[in-house]
Amino acid sequence: MYYLKGDIITDGQRFANKTIGISNGKIFYVGEDEPIDVRNLYITKGVICPGFVDIHLHGVSGDDFMDSAAAFDKIAERLPRYGVTSFLATSRTADLSDLEEFLVRAERFERKPSYASLLGVHVEGPWISPACPGAQKSSLIRRLTAEDAHRIILPHSDIISLITIAPEEVEDPEVLHQLCSHGIRLSAGHTNASLEDVRLAIKHGLHQITHTFNAMSPVHHRNPGTAAAALIFEELMCEIIPDGLHVHPEMIGFLYKVKGREKMMLISDCTGYNNLEDGEYFLRGKHLVKEGNSLRLKDGPLAGSAITMDRGVKYAVEHCGVSLEDAVYMAGKSPLKAIGKDAVKGSIKEGFDADLVVLDEELRVEMTIAGGEIVYKNG
Repeated sequence: MYYLKGDIITDGQRFANKTIGISNGKIFYVGEDEPIDVRNLYITKGVICPGFVDIHLHGVSGDDFMDSAAAFDKIAERLPRYGVTSFLATSRTADLSDLEEFLVRAERFERKPSYASLLGVHVEGPWISPACPGAQKSSLIRRLTAEDAHRIILPHSDIISLITIAPEEVEDPEVLHQLCSHGIRLSAGHTNASLEDVRLAIKHGLHQITHTFNAMSPVHHRNPGTAAAALIFEELMCEIIPDGLHVHPEMIGFLYKVKGREKMMLISDCTGYNNLEDGEYFLRGKHLVKEGNSLRLKDGPLAGSAITMDRGVKYAVEHCGVSLEDAVYMAGKSPLKAIGKDAVKGSIKEGFDADLVVLDEELRVEMTIAGGEIVYKNG
């Protein structure tokens, strides 16, 4: 049993000078009373927030979830230093056999007390559009068929939380309805879909948009595509990469004004190269160029991001006109709602999981608590 004391942010609001009691992995008290045992009290001048939840994460600090089973452990262990307490392990376009292996590894993963929690997986490809591959391997892209759904997806539906698909590349929209009936959320991404394609997909269960504005048909006044659909359809939740490279900060602010914190989620889309020095590399079959936060294929296109969630939150607040309260909400509560995992996570409330991040006055991670354990402390 121990206590935290300081300002807290929860459910989009800030409350001054609160005490939080933690025991057996849960929050058992939130209020103004002083703890009886001050020896187990941590006081911060910063702010205490629900832990960040990254639902679009390929890797961190040199490892990618599709590398090996050991990569799951390494990534889960490192994430708390970036304020992340829960995540979806995200795949990339690959052979179906490699994708199956990734899914089996995720099913077998066992969290250790010092790790962030795996909430499931996000399958990004191969069921996307060859017209919008981004950095995905075009030769492996394929249409989503009933056969693929029954062979690859449904046998692993318990671990799959989210699938990115191109709605226009689905053999039969009824396949989408079937996936949703098994609790899988669907997101449109790497897609050349028209507004009407997206409208039809929504009727069959489409729920959100993958890295909004990137690798998709654009906003056009005569031919509105997926990016326009993200803004038009109120029911769609929208991921955004807040690094200032994938999306202009004014466009991030615009999406925030249109969708609000309930329908917008901050993601890292980190590809595991956040710790690379600037330079040219050949990694995982790709020629990459790293320069600051920019990670590109050698021939130009962006190749995922090189930021982490803590830096994304800080960027959204400092450059995009997003309040800290809403940035914290979009880095924790909104993602959990999107995948239906918000029942006991994402809020600082009695009875909720003790997954917390303490940010200092410069919005740097001061401490991270996952499952009630202090898993990272700066200094």
